[in-house]
Formats: sequence, structure tokens, C-alpha cells
Amino acid sequence: MGKPKRKAPDRQEVEHLVVEYRRTGDTSLRDRLISQHLYLVQTVARKFAGLGESHEDLLQEGAMGLINAVDLFDPERGVQFSTYATHLVEGQIRHYLRDRGKLIKQPAWVQELTTKIIKATDALTQELNRAPTLQEVADRVGTSPSTIRRMLDARERSKVASLDSTRSSDDGQGPAVDPEKLRTEDTDDIHLPIEDQIFLRDAMSRLKALERKVVHLFYYLDLNQTEIARRLGISVNYASYLLRRAVAKLKQAFEASQEQMWLESEREEETRGPGEAYSLSLRPAPTDAATKLPTQHQFLDRVAQEVTRATRYPQQFSVILVEPDGESMEENEVAALARLLRANVRSIDLVARLSGPCIGLLLPHTGREAGVLAERIVRTVASRLNGPECSLTVSTGYAVFPADGRTTEDLLSAAEHAVADARQQGGNCSVRAEGPGRGKEQCQRAVG
Repeated sequence: MGKPKRKAPDRQEVEHLVVEYRRTGDTSLRDRLISQHLYLVQTVARKFAGLGESHEDLLQEGAMGLINAVDLFDPERGVQFSTYATHLVEGQIRHYLRDRGKLIKQPAWVQELTTKIIKATDALTQELNRAPTLQEVADRVGTSPSTIRRMLDARERSKVASLDSTRSSDDGQGPAVDPEKLRTEDTDDIHLPIEDQIFLRDAMSRLKALERKVVHLFYYLDLNQTEIARRLGISVNYASYLLRRAVAKLKQAFEASQEQMWLESEREEETRGPGEAYSLSLRPAPTDAATKLPTQHQFLDRVAQEVTRATRYPQQFSVILVEPDGESMEENEVAALARLLRANVRSIDLVARLSGPCIGLLLPHTGREAGVLAERIVRTVASRLNGPECSLTVSTGYAVFPADGRTTEDLLSAAEHAVADARQQGGNCSVRAEGPGRGKEQCQRAVG
């Protein structure tokens, strides 16, 4: 029995909540609207699955768009809130993918001509039952073969591809695999590292014979799916299915090899002497082993993205640094602190382990309200993690963009100075960074 679909909130109730929130500014009404419409974020995020970004990141970006929708919606314009929110959620995710993809921006006329070329190529492939020549495509579009070649080259240079890109073309995201219709040239100068060649050869050997043939014909001989089907005596749909399944298996094998690499790196870390160098061939683990939190690298990368986004709109966001007051701390205590912090923040907030026992929090769409959370963290740790089995208190320092810093470096430096001030004042308290033109704030102590 299928899972029942979530029922959308009552339209009249939503309109009432929106009007009341606009009138009173009651944050509880704002939180209620956001909670009621989180299903929109899930729905929109699924449209962008398979584009190389994690589902959690897409949900976070979509949640930011939903928050913007609640804050900016004007009920007097006669538009349903769900319609407006869906538009902002999708726009936020598209902005994120655009910023992450680093695509080469193309003029509108180039995009329009490229679309005509793709459509003409698809139509001619169906009519001729083979891949069309450049001259045939040029005649259909009404331009020269050299122009067609330049447009295709430009499109290939500005395209971001992934192993997931072999979806069927009816999913609303454009042509799935362009090499199916566009032949490549001069590929003899492309060489994989020997490690990748060994992995690919091993992964290919695990495919079924027919799957190996399809992959070889498609990627090595540059045949389109129609030509593959004709050569193997199968239908085009079945050839497409075999290709998708084979690529999925190769991707699964790659992910398994990466997981094995992490395990081997952890074992090597345990046996490595203090003077031995790290292996350059090992990539950093995606999360901290003890706390299961994102790493410092991911935290810095996300703060930099938030600086770019908050500068563009503009918006506020905050950074909180949490440091234990003791001189030393066991890994199990760091893990307990991480779990407590993760349980006391929103789903869109980022909690990451930085250097040593320090933990950083990134709070999108949050200004001076971050001080409330920073103080609550101090109180919660003191009450929950300060007992016979674990005696722990923390100091927190927080900085707000752009008041306390307009770059990643300035913002984090301000937060570091703030947490250092909190520890110098005896610890177990919270301090805000010293913004331009503002004096040092008094330490907000949680206990005693």
C-alpha cells in the first residue's frame, strides 16, 4: 500500500496566518507558516536530484527560499502563498546550482540557437534513422556548418556533466546525454591516470556482457543509441535501459571504492607514526569521524557561499564558535557536545567540527538573534553535560554579517576574538564580536 500524500494546509488558514504575521510580526506565526510548507521544499528539491549536489544541500537552499517567501509575501497581490513560495524555493535552488556549477554564461541568442540545433538534431535523427551530418543540421537550422560546430563546442565547454546524467529526456530537464546525437572528435589525446584505468577495467569486467557492449559502443565508439540498437539487434528503449543500468553500476562501484578508501585511510591513520607524512593519494573524509559532523573545510566553504548570497540580496547571517572551557577534552565528550548542538538548532543551520574541540555553527537568515542561541548553548551544556560522568562548560563567541565582518576571514576572525574574550572572562558565557564603532559587549554568563 503506497504512502499517503501529505495534505496541503488549508488555504484560508494560510491566508489568515499571513495577514496576522504581517500585522503583528509574531515570530511564532512565521515559524508555523514555514513548518506547514516544508513539503514544498521536498517537492521542489526532488526536481533537481542527480545534478551532482547532495539532497540535504538542496533542502537547505530550498528552506532558505521558503523563509524568504514568508518574509516577503504580500497577500494584497492576489497570489496564493503556495504559488509564491514554490517560485522562491525553486529560484533559490537554481541560484545555488548556478553558483556551484561555475558555468560559462552565454548570451541569450547563443542559448536560442543552441536549442534550435538540439531540436533539429533530434528531429533529423528520427527522420534519417542515423546521426545527421553538420551540413544537414545547418540546412535545417538555416546557418553554416562552421557556426553549428562553434555552437556545439561552446555548449560542451559550458556544460557540467555527472554520472547521473543518463536519465531519459522526458524528466523535464532537457536532453539527457548529448553524446548520443553529437559525435566527438580528436579523443586520442585523452588519457586517464593509471589508477583510474585499473579501476575502470575492473568495474567494467563486473558488468554483464551486453551491458559492456553497450557502454563500449556508446562511450568508446561514439555510437548513438539508435545505432547501438541496430548493431545489437535490440530496441532503442532496451539499449537506453542497458546504458542507464550500466552507468548506475559503475557509479555504485566507484562509491564503494571511495568508502573502502576512507576505511583504509582510517586504518593507516591508526598505525601511522607521529613523524610519518600523510599520503597525498588519500582524499579527506567527508565528515569528522568522532562527531559525524561536516569538517572545517566544508564549514569554510559554506560560510563563503553565505557571504556571496547575503551580499547579493542583501541578508544577514551569523556564525557562532563553541569552545570547551577545559584544557583537554576526550573525543567522546566532543561527540556528546556535537549531538547536543545538533539537537538544538534548526534544520537549515550548519554545525561543523573545526580545529580541535572547537565547533562552528552557521545560522542563515539570523542577525542579533544569534545571541539568544549562543546563550542557550552555554546554559544547556552547563545543565546537561556538567555532572558526575561529564564535567563540561563552554564559551561561545558570535559574529553577525555584515555588522561584524563583510568577508569570510573578517567574520570568523571576529568570532574567534569574541570566544577568546569569553574564555578570558572566566568561561561559561557568551560574547558578541566587536563590530565597527561598537564597544566590547559584556559577557552574558549562563550560570553563577
